[in-house]
Amino acid sequence: METRDDFELLKDMIQRERGFNCKNYKDTTLKRRINVRMKVNNVQSYGEYIRLLINNKREYDKLVDVLTINFTEFFRDKEMFDLLREEIFPELIDRKKREGKKVISIWSAGCAAGEEPYSIAIILQELLGDDMKNFVVAIKATDIDEKCLGDAVRGLYEKDLLKNVGVELLEKYFDKVCDYYRLRDSIKSMVKFEKSDLINGKPQHYVDVIFCRNVFIYFSRDTQKEIFEAFYDSLAKEGYLVIGKTETMHEAMHKKFNLVSLSERIFRKVS
Repeated sequence: METRDDFELLKDMIQRERGFNCKNYKDTTLKRRINVRMKVNNVQSYGEYIRLLINNKREYDKLVDVLTINFTEFFRDKEMFDLLREEIFPELIDRKKREGKKVISIWSAGCAAGEEPYSIAIILQELLGDDMKNFVVAIKATDIDEKCLGDAVRGLYEKDLLKNVGVELLEKYFDKVCDYYRLRDSIKSMVKFEKSDLINGKPQHYVDVIFCRNVFIYFSRDTQKEIFEAFYDSLAKEGYLVIGKTETMHEAMHKKFNLVSLSERIFRKVS
């Protein structure tokens, strides 16, 4: 028999063992995703599933995979994308022009099914316009979930994921295919997808902006510190780092990053 106490205990265990903060998500969503793993294991209650996790630590990995996929959509967090469009990217583009540099390098870490990097690509396409031919826009998008990466490469999305895309942009960059919308090649070609682990993946270099939003919540503070240090090393001079709105910069990194926007969690590398 399922009880509220067992569900709360399960959430506490998940956070303790994997650093995944269940409090950031609705219980209905969590239950739906946890039930996926319970059915696979023929488990009928949270109490039984707790005992399974205690005896089989590998099950945590499979559970976290289920919990972490697809919590995203195009232009998620409108205020952050508005700031990118109005301040961050214009500053970056102007600086590139002044310095005579043509490469704009972006990294979307934890890209899920491509909604974030494609949103970034659309903004840059809109901002650069005819100037696009004078730049090389390199957007790398990484994730550990092969299924999500496959969906990202296909670029086919349900309408619910496009609710933040205005009518003008929807008509300009998507084609309707039955009940779905397919992203056009002009945007898809701007993004390169790659399977990569934030902890053990190969390092990136000279990145102008790193996006790693709603990913740190899955890791312990020690692991977060490792990732922040790797991001610092990956960023170009005066590069930007964007994290999730509920996430915090590790205290050990405060001297390495200046705060650009507290509300949108945007930081800038101290060179």
